[in-house]
Amino acid sequence: MSSAIERARADVGAGRLWKARDRLVGLLLQRQDDEVLDLLADVYYRMGDLPAAGALWFVTGRDDDSAHVAGAAWRQRYGGPHAQWHSIPPPVRAAVDRHHLAQLRSAARQDAGPGKQLDKDTVLSEGGGWGGTAGCLLLIALVVVLMLVGAFTIAQWILQ
Repeated sequence: MSSAIERARADVGAGRLWKARDRLVGLLLQRQDDEVLDLLADVYYRMGDLPAAGALWFVTGRDDDSAHVAGAAWRQRYGGPHAQWHSIPPPVRAAVDRHHLAQLRSAARQDAGPGKQLDKDTVLSEGGGWGGTAGCLLLIALVVVLMLVGAFTIAQWILQ
Protein backbone atom coordinates (compact mmCIF):
# COMPACT_ATOMS: atom_id res chain seq x y z
CA MET A 1 0.00 0.00 0.00
CA SER A 2 1.35 3.40 -0.90
CA SER A 3 1.78 6.18 1.61
CA ALA A 4 -0.57 9.12 1.92
CA ILE A 5 2.06 11.43 0.47
CA GLU A 6 2.49 9.20 -2.60
CA ARG A 7 -1.27 9.04 -3.09
CA ALA A 8 -1.48 12.83 -2.74
CA ARG A 9 1.23 13.24 -5.38
CA ALA A 10 -0.69 10.86 -7.66
CA ASP A 11 -3.84 12.93 -7.08
CA VAL A 12 -1.97 16.11 -8.01
CA GLY A 13 -0.65 14.44 -11.15
CA ALA A 14 -4.18 13.34 -12.08
CA GLY A 15 -5.57 16.84 -11.52
CA ARG A 16 -7.52 15.89 -8.37
CA LEU A 17 -6.22 18.79 -6.31
CA TRP A 18 -9.16 18.74 -3.89
CA LYS A 19 -8.45 15.09 -3.07
CA ALA A 20 -4.73 15.74 -2.60
CA ARG A 21 -5.59 18.66 -0.31
CA ASP A 22 -7.90 16.49 1.81
CA ARG A 23 -5.28 13.74 2.11
CA LEU A 24 -2.56 16.18 3.11
CA VAL A 25 -4.72 18.07 5.61
CA GLY A 26 -5.48 14.71 7.25
CA LEU A 27 -1.80 13.79 7.20
CA LEU A 28 -0.96 17.02 9.07
CA LEU A 29 -2.32 15.39 12.23
CA GLN A 30 0.54 12.86 12.13
CA ARG A 31 3.30 14.66 10.24
CA GLN A 32 4.25 18.33 10.13
CA ASP A 33 7.53 18.01 8.24
CA ASP A 34 8.62 20.14 5.29
CA GLU A 35 7.68 17.50 2.71
CA VAL A 36 4.01 17.51 3.76
CA LEU A 37 3.86 21.27 4.33
CA ASP A 38 5.50 22.10 1.01
CA LEU A 39 3.29 19.72 -0.99
CA LEU A 40 0.14 21.02 0.73
CA ALA A 41 1.23 24.61 0.08
CA ASP A 42 1.83 23.72 -3.58
CA VAL A 43 -1.67 22.21 -3.80
CA TYR A 44 -3.19 25.33 -2.23
CA TYR A 45 -1.20 27.47 -4.67
CA ARG A 46 -2.44 25.48 -7.67
CA MET A 47 -6.02 25.74 -6.34
CA GLY A 48 -5.65 29.52 -6.13
CA ASP A 49 -5.69 29.73 -2.33
CA LEU A 50 -2.62 31.95 -2.11
CA PRO A 51 -3.04 32.95 1.57
CA ALA A 52 -3.15 29.30 2.70
CA ALA A 53 -0.09 28.51 0.57
CA GLY A 54 1.69 31.58 1.92
CA ALA A 55 1.07 30.55 5.53
CA LEU A 56 2.60 27.11 4.98
CA TRP A 57 5.50 28.40 2.92
CA PHE A 58 6.19 30.91 5.69
CA VAL A 59 6.53 27.96 8.07
CA THR A 60 8.87 26.03 5.75
CA GLY A 61 10.91 29.13 4.93
CA ARG A 62 10.61 28.60 1.18
CA ASP A 63 12.13 31.53 -0.71
CA ASP A 64 11.14 31.71 -4.38
CA ASP A 65 8.79 33.78 -6.53
CA SER A 66 5.72 31.61 -5.84
CA ALA A 67 6.36 31.77 -2.10
CA HIS A 68 6.80 35.55 -2.24
CA VAL A 69 3.51 36.03 -4.11
CA ALA A 70 1.66 33.67 -1.76
CA GLY A 71 3.30 35.23 1.30
CA ALA A 72 2.20 38.70 0.21
CA ALA A 73 -1.37 37.43 -0.22
CA TRP A 74 -1.19 35.81 3.23
CA ARG A 75 0.02 39.01 4.90
CA GLN A 76 -2.58 41.09 3.06
CA ARG A 77 -5.44 38.78 3.99
CA TYR A 78 -4.53 38.27 7.64
CA GLY A 79 -2.96 41.63 8.47
CA GLY A 80 -1.41 41.57 11.93
CA PRO A 81 0.64 38.88 13.64
CA HIS A 82 -2.25 37.61 15.77
CA ALA A 83 -4.40 36.75 12.75
CA GLN A 84 -1.39 35.41 10.85
CA TRP A 85 -0.49 33.12 13.75
CA HIS A 86 -4.02 31.70 13.87
CA SER A 87 -4.08 31.18 10.09
CA ILE A 88 -1.37 28.53 10.46
CA PRO A 89 -2.96 25.10 11.04
CA PRO A 90 -3.02 24.17 14.77
CA PRO A 91 -1.00 20.94 14.41
CA VAL A 92 1.74 22.93 12.68
CA ARG A 93 1.71 25.69 15.30
CA ALA A 94 2.05 23.08 18.04
CA ALA A 95 4.73 20.88 16.48
CA VAL A 96 7.02 23.00 14.31
CA ASP A 97 9.81 24.80 16.13
CA ARG A 98 11.52 27.35 13.91
CA HIS A 99 13.02 30.73 14.74
CA HIS A 100 10.79 32.77 12.38
CA LEU A 101 7.70 30.92 13.68
CA ALA A 102 8.73 31.70 17.26
CA GLN A 103 9.12 35.37 16.27
CA LEU A 104 5.60 35.38 14.80
CA ARG A 105 4.26 33.79 17.97
CA SER A 106 5.93 36.46 20.13
CA ALA A 107 4.59 39.23 17.90
CA ALA A 108 1.13 37.65 18.02
CA ARG A 109 1.24 37.61 21.82
CA GLN A 110 2.09 41.31 21.86
CA ASP A 111 -0.57 42.02 19.24
CA ALA A 112 -3.20 40.12 21.24
CA GLY A 113 -2.84 42.48 24.16
CA PRO A 114 -3.43 41.85 27.86
CA GLY A 115 -6.05 39.37 28.98
CA LYS A 116 -6.01 37.34 25.78
CA GLN A 117 -4.67 33.84 25.40
CA LEU A 118 -2.68 32.86 22.36
CA ASP A 119 -2.04 29.19 23.07
CA LYS A 120 -5.63 28.11 22.52
CA ASP A 121 -7.54 28.17 19.25
CA THR A 122 -10.08 30.52 20.78
CA VAL A 123 -9.13 33.92 22.05
CA LEU A 124 -10.57 34.70 25.45
CA SER A 125 -11.05 38.27 26.55
CA GLU A 126 -10.90 39.65 30.06
CA GLY A 127 -13.96 39.37 32.25
CA GLY A 128 -17.04 37.45 31.34
CA GLY A 129 -16.98 33.74 31.83
CA TRP A 130 -20.43 33.56 33.45
CA GLY A 131 -22.18 33.07 30.12
CA GLY A 132 -20.73 29.59 29.71
CA THR A 133 -21.26 28.70 33.36
CA ALA A 134 -24.88 29.88 33.34
CA GLY A 135 -25.57 27.94 30.16
CA CYS A 136 -24.07 24.80 31.66
CA LEU A 137 -26.10 25.15 34.86
CA LEU A 138 -29.27 25.73 32.85
CA LEU A 139 -28.60 22.59 30.82
CA ILE A 140 -28.00 20.53 33.97
CA ALA A 141 -31.23 21.83 35.51
CA LEU A 142 -33.15 20.94 32.35
CA VAL A 143 -31.75 17.40 32.34
CA VAL A 144 -32.66 16.92 36.02
CA VAL A 145 -36.23 18.15 35.42
CA LEU A 146 -36.62 15.85 32.42
CA MET A 147 -35.32 12.90 34.44
CA LEU A 148 -37.81 13.65 37.23
CA VAL A 149 -40.70 13.91 34.76
CA GLY A 150 -39.61 10.63 33.17
CA ALA A 151 -39.34 8.88 36.54
CA PHE A 152 -42.78 10.18 37.57
CA THR A 153 -44.31 9.00 34.27
CA ILE A 154 -42.77 5.53 34.62
CA ALA A 155 -43.94 5.29 38.24
CA GLN A 156 -47.50 6.24 37.22
CA TRP A 157 -47.45 3.65 34.44
CA ILE A 158 -46.22 0.87 36.76
CA LEU A 159 -48.72 1.66 39.53
CA GLN A 160 -51.77 1.53 37.24
